Amino acid sequence: GSCTAGTLRTMAPADAPSAATSDAAKSGAGNLLNMPPPWRVALLVTALICAVVVIRNIFSSAHQVIGWAVAASLIALLLTPVVQGMDRIMPRALAIILTFVMVIALAVGLTWLYTSNVLDQVAQIQESAPTIAADIEDRGDRVGEIAREIGLADQATELADRLDERTGSGGDAIRSAALSAPPYFVSMILTIFLLLFGPQMINGALDQLSPARRDRYRPALNQAARRTQLYVWASIAQGLLNGLCIWVAATLLDLPSAGLLALFGGIAAVLPYFGMMVGWLPVLILGLGVAPGFEVALAAGAATTLQVVEALWWRHRVDQRSLHVGPAIPIVVAVLGYGIYGIGGALYGCVLAVIALAIADQVWTGTDLPTPVAEPS
Repeated sequence: GSCTAGTLRTMAPADAPSAATSDAAKSGAGNLLNMPPPWRVALLVTALICAVVVIRNIFSSAHQVIGWAVAASLIALLLTPVVQGMDRIMPRALAIILTFVMVIALAVGLTWLYTSNVLDQVAQIQESAPTIAADIEDRGDRVGEIAREIGLADQATELADRLDERTGSGGDAIRSAALSAPPYFVSMILTIFLLLFGPQMINGALDQLSPARRDRYRPALNQAARRTQLYVWASIAQGLLNGLCIWVAATLLDLPSAGLLALFGGIAAVLPYFGMMVGWLPVLILGLGVAPGFEVALAAGAATTLQVVEALWWRHRVDQRSLHVGPAIPIVVAVLGYGIYGIGGALYGCVLAVIALAIADQVWTGTDLPTPVAEPS
């Protein structure tokens, strides 16, 4: 018995390393099992590819519906200050109805103006622009030399052909407006729904977050919405002012298609710091061919004054009260949006870019937000 016990005591230390080795082997085997084998990686890659294809097909098939939803959301965001202002003197439902009556009247008026006036002015500019450009090239001064170097007449002819392709005829415009009536009606209903229940939907989504994140993101979204509204409405006011000034100048200079020039100038003025001057360029170029030099110089002085006031005074006040966007992002987004969805995609894309910048600025760099409560984790 003593020999057996001694033998066991003598063998015990030798067995300990064996047990440790067995545990290490089991642990190593477990780590090997936890590592993703090739078939798991292949399955994951295949699933990701399928998900991308499915999402792409869904977006491609439903891009119109998605576009309507995005447009309705942006219109509801921009009309909220108007509804809130009217809500102070009348019930909210009546304020929404009156707001949409004004919007529908404006849309009908713009459609009528486009079909009855703008298309005629497009035809006028198509006929007169190449002739005016040729007259500018025939000048014997430095202006005529520059015009000949850049091929102004050829570029004017090419621009006239592009306008003919983009605008179409009055019948095409009326037909397009008639076909667009159902989507506009659906978007209007969705916009009314968002004006009525949009804040409750956003608050319900925020209530799903933790208290710390909710207390941070709620004021951030409110401030971002307010700053977006201020920036967009200020840009619209700037475009209206520039378009009105261009229309007056084109009328005084007796230029063809004053309304079309004003429309282009109003859209170009949305770009900060240099958009107003870009809108005046067609007026100045056409003026060189049909108006005296001192009148064109006065128009150039008016354009320069407007641009300087916008860059040094107006833009500074708008950026202080809303946010600083700059010209690069609107240009890139407008080009991409126009290539995908046309002029509507360019305009809505710029508004979406402003919203994204406002939210990012409020969430990450905003100074008026409450400091989130530090969690133990």
